[in-house]
Amino acid sequence: MKPTANPWRITKLTKGFTLVELLVVIAIIAALAALSTPVVLKQQKKAASTQAINNAKQIFLLLYEYDQLTGSYPSVSGTKSNNQFRTLIAEGYTTSEDIFYAKTAFSIKPDGFIVSNEACADSEVGFLYVKGLSSSSISSAPLVAAPQTESGTSPTFDRGIYGNRAIVLSNDGAVRSPKINSNGKIFRAGADIFITVVNDNGGVITGPDIP
Repeated sequence: MKPTANPWRITKLTKGFTLVELLVVIAIIAALAALSTPVVLKQQKKAASTQAINNAKQIFLLLYEYDQLTGSYPSVSGTKSNNQFRTLIAEGYTTSEDIFYAKTAFSIKPDGFIVSNEACADSEVGFLYVKGLSSSSISSAPLVAAPQTESGTSPTFDRGIYGNRAIVLSNDGAVRSPKINSNGKIFRAGADIFITVVNDNGGVITGPDIP
């Protein structure tokens, strides 16, 4: 006798996922995404910090070369660091504006155009720069730093870009990652390092061109 097919078995095999099963799958995917987000964000901040550190080291080499030929670091008119870094391109010390980029809340990747004022254009520079210094200035004096939220004689730094830390290039060529306090400032020995460099070393802080 030929066995008859079980209609219930066929229906069960061909009906696919139930609504409950689909909701469970979605919930699992959402949970995995939530768990991985902090890790991804941390890696992004680390990558941005590493890029800023490498660019700051390259900037120091250019500043030192400029100093050896002129007796000081670039110090042209203007209150923006864009103007100071543009000098290094205009005078042939580099043909790349990429090294002046650091991730901030306002910066964009340079477009590669370095003719006249197109070099280091608005938002293409992420570092502030302290002009008026030279290689003979105090070794701990900050030369460039990122990522600030606003420029001025006492810049405020963004705690969210590099994980509550800043990138600071000092006159000794070292690039450090000091903590940014709750007020967005960088202190050393109980004092704002940028107020110190202005008051004690004659530096003039120039910030990147923030839209």
